[in-house]
Amino acid sequence: MRKGWLIILILTGLLGLLLAACTPTPEPSRASSPVIPTQPQSSQIQTAPAPKPEEIAWNKVIQAANKEGKVTAYSFNMTGDVGLAVSRSFEQIYGIKVDIITGGGAALVQRITTEKRMGTMVADVMDANTFQIGQLEDAGITASSEDIPVLKEPGVWIVEPWANSPKRHVLIHTITFYPNIINTDLVKPLDEPKSLKELTQAKWKGRMAVFDPRQNSTLSTAFPVFLNRKLIDQDTVQRLGMNDIKYYPVSDEPARNVIQGQQALYLLGSTGTMGSLITKAGVSVPVKAIDTEEGTLATNRAIGAIKDGPHPNAARVLINWLLTQEGQNVFAKAQGVVPVRKDVPDFTPKELRFTPSRLIIPTAEEEKDS
Repeated sequence: MRKGWLIILILTGLLGLLLAACTPTPEPSRASSPVIPTQPQSSQIQTAPAPKPEEIAWNKVIQAANKEGKVTAYSFNMTGDVGLAVSRSFEQIYGIKVDIITGGGAALVQRITTEKRMGTMVADVMDANTFQIGQLEDAGITASSEDIPVLKEPGVWIVEPWANSPKRHVLIHTITFYPNIINTDLVKPLDEPKSLKELTQAKWKGRMAVFDPRQNSTLSTAFPVFLNRKLIDQDTVQRLGMNDIKYYPVSDEPARNVIQGQQALYLLGSTGTMGSLITKAGVSVPVKAIDTEEGTLATNRAIGAIKDGPHPNAARVLINWLLTQEGQNVFAKAQGVVPVRKDVPDFTPKELRFTPSRLIIPTAEEEKDS
């Protein structure tokens, strides 16, 4: 009997296993996935601020300048390697060729005046001193640069570029000093002149070089200013003229001859002209700037746009660039002079650095009378 029950239990268990195998296994219940809140997305895409109207206008000037393709600069300052540095850097940035025609300031003023009269203007900009460009402004031959962007940069100027030109026709780009510059191999410390009057002595006869004042050089301005301010007398000027001064018609010749030891002293020499030669040499040269008791003349070098020039947009772009930090670094460094911007180093070579006892800056009236 027990054996029969045991068989029934076994059969019942096997039947249960078979039924379980044939019944589909129900899927486990799934809890609802939590909803993760997301940050609301802005319906507007972040974009750069729209350009200002003046930026749009200046971009149009640059585009027009690119179409013009070149700019012609009549220049007293951008000679030799200085001109090469300026033209190469500017062309690399803007793709605009710079043609530089060099010469004395007075000669370039006359050339532009003639072009204006003949209706055959070639010049786009004039680079000289403030007085010479001012002459062209007075004759109605220059154009205003008041809308160039660089003039709107606040707090960067050592000297305001537009100092004597309210309508921004004449813009200062560098500052040049005119001390006496000696060759230290030929002039020992005890023999350094302390005044212009000392240079009338016989020991200086035939040993002084100067840029010919008949070329409307700074010398033609300096002595009238000294006389007007009673810093020297007429007798000193006459005796200096009789002391066998060597006159040179090209601005860098007296500087070069003093460096080479052919003359001992560069009378009221341009630190710009001398500085560019020292910078080009790349080595120390035996020269030294000497202050005198009369004081040291300083003038501003400037640039202006020419009215009715063939490439007016390229002219504005060039003038703007020369006054930017980048342009000043190129121009002032190549010329070895003091820039007009605080954020650009003084590139005056160490041989020419000195502290003037009195700084003499000619007024507009003094420049006109010289």
